[in-house]
Amino acid sequence: MAIFYLFVFGAYLYYCKSKYFPAGIYKFPASWSSWLGLTLFATGTALCVSSEGWASGVLLALCAVTVALMLIQFAAILGKWYFYGLVILTHGLALIDLVS
Repeated sequence: MAIFYLFVFGAYLYYCKSKYFPAGIYKFPASWSSWLGLTLFATGTALCVSSEGWASGVLLALCAVTVALMLIQFAAILGKWYFYGLVILTHGLALIDLVS
């Protein structure tokens, strides 16, 4: 779950610099946020590769980054409450995973 959390946070940082990001949702103001997003993608990929092996790790990372980008874009266009609900759900699942 922590690896998927890295992908979701990286997708948010990368997508908030897009011109298609909705205006009503909080944007991360730093100009280097897309670079941080790419760094989080690389870190998540490295963690997947180290835990699953290189072939399975790369495939799992590709699937995870695709799902993360799709969830961020889908929740962002549905509106502010759906997007913030996704953020709360992701944080809650990551905390449950860390506790157990």
